[in-house]
Amino acid sequence: CDQLVHQADLLATFAEIFEAKLPDNAGEDSFSLMPLFKGGTGPIREHAVSASIGGTPAVRMGQWKYIPARGSGGWGKGGDQSQLVQLYDLSEDVGESRNLAAKNPKQVGMMKALLEKLIIQGRSTPGPKQKNDVKVVRYPR
Repeated sequence: CDQLVHQADLLATFAEIFEAKLPDNAGEDSFSLMPLFKGGTGPIREHAVSASIGGTPAVRMGQWKYIPARGSGGWGKGGDQSQLVQLYDLSEDVGESRNLAAKNPKQVGMMKALLEKLIIQGRSTPGPKQKNDVKVVRYPR
C-alpha cells in the first residue's frame, strides 16, 4: 500500500467492520481503511496528525513532516536543536536526519497553517468542531 495511513485509523476501521456508529467526539482523526482493504487505490486521508510522548504535535502531508519544536520533540536528545521547527522530506530522509525548515520557509508556513487549523478544529476528519481535552501548548521554546 502506497497510501498514507495512521494507527488512529484502526478505530474507524473496526467501527465499520462491526457496523458501529462512532459519536462525533470519538475517532476525530480516524479514517476507515476498508476502502484499501477492498482493493481501492485512492488516498483515504490527505494528512496525518501525531504527537510525541511529550505532547508536541506534528503533521504529515505527502512527503513532508512538520514538527513545531526543537530536537526530537520528545524525550530523545536527537534532532536539530538549532532551529525552532523541523521539516523533513520523508521521501528522501525517512530517518528524519536532515531538517529542511530553513531551506523551505514556504512549505513550513503551509504545514504550520494546516496544523493550526487541525488543532483549532479539534479533528482532521469531517464533522463538527471538537474541543481539545487538554490545554494545547504549541511551539515550546
